[in-house]
Amino acid sequence: MPPTDFFSTSVDANDEKAEDAPEESILELGRRCWHPMRMLEVHYRSRHQSLIAYSNREFYGERLLVYPSPVLEDPDFGVSCRKVEGAYEVGQGRNLEEARAVVEEAAGLMRARADRSIGIVAMNQAQRDLIETLMDERAAADPDIQAYRERWDDNLEDFFVKNLENVQGDERDIILISTVYGPTAEGVFHQNFGPLNRAYGHRRLNVLFTRAKRKLTVFTSLDHARIVADGSRRGVRVLKEFLEYASRGSFTPGRRSGEEPDSDFERWFLFRLKSANYEAHPQVGVAKYRIDIGVVHPDKPGSYILGVECDGATYHSSKSARDRDRLRQDVLEGLNWRIYRVWSTDWYRDPEREFARLVDRIEMLRALQ
Repeated sequence: MPPTDFFSTSVDANDEKAEDAPEESILELGRRCWHPMRMLEVHYRSRHQSLIAYSNREFYGERLLVYPSPVLEDPDFGVSCRKVEGAYEVGQGRNLEEARAVVEEAAGLMRARADRSIGIVAMNQAQRDLIETLMDERAAADPDIQAYRERWDDNLEDFFVKNLENVQGDERDIILISTVYGPTAEGVFHQNFGPLNRAYGHRRLNVLFTRAKRKLTVFTSLDHARIVADGSRRGVRVLKEFLEYASRGSFTPGRRSGEEPDSDFERWFLFRLKSANYEAHPQVGVAKYRIDIGVVHPDKPGSYILGVECDGATYHSSKSARDRDRLRQDVLEGLNWRIYRVWSTDWYRDPEREFARLVDRIEMLRALQ
């Protein structure tokens, strides 16, 4: 994305009046010169599919191949929204209560999750400066916070506080967002959203929403129901929809996809697992890639204990043996899946033996965890 001139002016000046300057990206310029264009369709960054689900639908037409996470419900993963009863200072472009809430969350994470990289993003420069000041003050009085920052200083994923303009290209385990805008102390709500009012505001939000590898938390004083998305600015509509998504969890990633098993022996295994009092879901995942059967952890209903891969339609539709047998399993295991393969020929010869082996693997993993 190219830079804008929005932050070179005063914080709130000309939110509505400013002319839209050309904001063509390098990609757009390239499209004019090189044909045909191909899209990279495999998404690796997000370690939980909810982190990419909205952008995949809104910006990529569900074309991204997204690997499912073995985690169903875990506060350390996914997208969430924290409502803050803060007031937007129109003249200053700041929201003090929201900034304090973000700093408090960051401080807690630095103690509890010192092994995770953290980034904070504010919608404008004034809020970024306020958060950075509060964070510096907190670090000066708290040796744990200072130790965390020193630990990550020499790392490629060092701690940062940035505004929307400067965050592209970054990725961190945890991203905290301050939306800044909201009602004033008098309860007046202006439909001004800074750079999001501009023609290409939606692109900057897409960049922002996809920075987190494990967890993204949005801190906002906005009530998404009060945002008027009249269609003239896509960025405002995207903000409204994403806040609703983060608040309500409109998508249900990682659970049942609604798809049916694609082979008879998958149906047989699902039936037998249910008969043995195991909960199992067919076609687990989102977008283009799904695991044939996900076995829910008997003692931890919020996660899968095992993914079962069968040589059905998904297996045979792979373009190469390397992609089918090696790459996908490597990626899934990198996301902490435990993968167990069942071959249709083995099942055909002795289905009961194959089911007994599957149960043995489930119980072995259960004992280890």
